[in-house]
Amino acid sequence: RSGKQEIEVVESPHFGRMLLLDGVVQVTERDEFFYHEMLVHVPMHAHGRAKRVLIIGGGDGGSLREVLRYPNVEHVALVEYDERVVEASRAFLPNLSVGFQDPRTQIFYEDGNEFLKSAGEPLDVVIVDSTDPVGPAEGLYSSSFFQRASEALAHDGILVVQTESLHFHREFVIEIQRRLREFFPIVDLYTQALATYAGNWWTFSIGSKLHDPRIVRQQTSVVTRYYSPEVHPWAFLPRSLYDKLM
Repeated sequence: RSGKQEIEVVESPHFGRMLLLDGVVQVTERDEFFYHEMLVHVPMHAHGRAKRVLIIGGGDGGSLREVLRYPNVEHVALVEYDERVVEASRAFLPNLSVGFQDPRTQIFYEDGNEFLKSAGEPLDVVIVDSTDPVGPAEGLYSSSFFQRASEALAHDGILVVQTESLHFHREFVIEIQRRLREFFPIVDLYTQALATYAGNWWTFSIGSKLHDPRIVRQQTSVVTRYYSPEVHPWAFLPRSLYDKLM
C-alpha cells in the first residue's frame, strides 16, 4: 500500500506478470503491447514529427517505452500520481520499464492537471494513460483539463485519452467526445480489442489542433508487434458509424 492505493504484481500462468491497482488489472505481460502501441503510435504517426511529448499516468512505463522508439523525440515528461507504481514496475516489469533510464525521460510525481498549468515549452503530443476515470483520475477527463491540454499543445498538437469500453461505457465515450470538441477543431475515436479489460472493445479519444488523425504522417519506421501504418486508419470507427453513435 502506497498511501494512495494498493499495488500488486502477481504471476499468472497465462498472462505472465500482471500489475493491479486497488484490485483492478492495469497491464499484463501477455497483451500489454496491444494497448500501449495503439495508445501511442496512432497520435505519434498522425502528428508526424513530435519532439516534445507528455505522458500523464503510465507509471508502468509501457507508453514511455513506445514513445522513445522515435528517434525524433527529444524530451518526454512522465507525470505519475504515485511514485510506488514506478518503483514496482522497475522491480518487477523490466519489459515495460526500460524507458525510465533513457536520458530523454524526465519523471514528475504530481497531479497531471497541476502539471499542465506550468508545462513550459509547447508540447507536440499529450498522452493520457490513466486508470479508470474515477477518484484521482476523474479530473483528467474534465473540460478544464482538456482546455489546459489544448493550451499547452503547439499549434499542430494532438491529445489522446483512453476512454473505456464502447460496449459498457458508451455514454461516457460520447460525453468525452463532446468535451473535446469544445477545445479541439478535430475530434475522433479509434478502438482496439483488449481482452484484459472489461468490455473488450476499448476506445481512445483523440483531439487534434491541425492534422486529421486518420492520416499517417510519420515516415520513420518503428519496431512494433501489432501497430502498423496499415492498421492505423482501420482502427477508427467508420464515419457513418461514428456519426450514428455520436
